[in-house]
Amino acid sequence: MRGYILLLLLTISLSSCGPDPIEPRPFNYIIEGTQDLYPSFSPDGEFIAYFHDAWTPPDPNYPSGLYIIDRNGNNRRLVLLGSFFNSPSWSPDGQWLVFSTGGIIQKCKTNGDSLTTFTGLDDLEYPEFYYPDWSSDGNYILFDHPFHPNAGLYSMTSEFEDATRIFGRAVLGRNPELSPNGEYFIYCNWVNSTNPSEIFISNLSGTLNKPLTSNNRDDRGPTWSQDGQRIAWSSSLRLSIMNFDGSSQQEIGYGNDPSWSVNDEIVFSHANADYSREVLYTIRPDGSNRKQITF
Repeated sequence: MRGYILLLLLTISLSSCGPDPIEPRPFNYIIEGTQDLYPSFSPDGEFIAYFHDAWTPPDPNYPSGLYIIDRNGNNRRLVLLGSFFNSPSWSPDGQWLVFSTGGIIQKCKTNGDSLTTFTGLDDLEYPEFYYPDWSSDGNYILFDHPFHPNAGLYSMTSEFEDATRIFGRAVLGRNPELSPNGEYFIYCNWVNSTNPSEIFISNLSGTLNKPLTSNNRDDRGPTWSQDGQRIAWSSSLRLSIMNFDGSSQQEIGYGNDPSWSVNDEIVFSHANADYSREVLYTIRPDGSNRKQITF
């Protein structure tokens, strides 16, 4: 899933002296070092779960895996060793994490115990599932399945039972997140890496399915504010904010995969100052108090 994070390859400009590589930009870079990805705030806003990809050679003191830190980046602790963890989501009581690893949805307690694997749709031709999101009432989990012929957005109970496709039909979307009141969910209609995606809002009954963005950028990673009135997302690596109806869209910086806390703080991933690795930052919704919290 690194292609999800590294959206654009560096281009080459021509001059009389021959090819001249363009320097990295906040919206246009590649990373060839370690990466901290898919941050997710805990329900109380005090902790952040994320995936650390150590690349090679691995650091024995900081191997690839699922980690938890406090909101200031301190007190790092390993939850599970492994690679390709994707989009952890907290249970409402803060005791469990659900995530995808290599296309397999699993959940465990925040200390790594009670690891459970979802197998309810293993009869599909391509049984790979990503971006699970735990509902605020704790009763069910949304996730996506990107591969035909059964592509779409799905829901299941928090016990990994009764998995079914939302609307009973294919909705070519990714990265669903339920609103705090559970009435709506947002997602991006990403189909492939060559077409830009947009952010949509919908309800579980399918009576509402409305695009919130319409531009030539890659709009991904939507997340709700805790009052359900605003949405943050990444628009071709430009961290953006809008009202829940799509109005008042504005950029507040650069970043990817934002997560909004009850403390009205947003955590996201982006390159460090010299573009040598992907790190985590926090920022206020007005763009103030941007702070790097992993290094």
